[in-house]
Amino acid sequence: MTVGTSANTRTLRAYAADLLQHARWNIEREVDFTDCRHEGHYQASDVACETCPFGAACRWLDQQRTPDLESASLDEMVEAIERACEYLESTNEHRPVEDVDWHHWIHKAHRLLRAKRG
Repeated sequence: MTVGTSANTRTLRAYAADLLQHARWNIEREVDFTDCRHEGHYQASDVACETCPFGAACRWLDQQRTPDLESASLDEMVEAIERACEYLESTNEHRPVEDVDWHHWIHKAHRLLRAKRG
């Protein structure tokens, strides 16, 4: 996976967009918005958001809901994937070992991040 031509960039953008969609799905299924007074939208000014056990995930989800993947740059998408990896890896201890889907996503995400870094 190299970066150089515009065709490669389009391919990487599509791959990154797929990874982000899957990250959103993974994180959304883990976050419980039942008692959220902001309906799942992170509010930095609210102390409850900072102390909420889903605060980091909610912050990431809220940031990733607004940018349109069609207009986001590859660098923006890569940064979002890095943040998703950080969150998902931080919750790894609560994940069943047999969650192959999660491990496969992490592997693909790290492969893209290594390719982008060159």
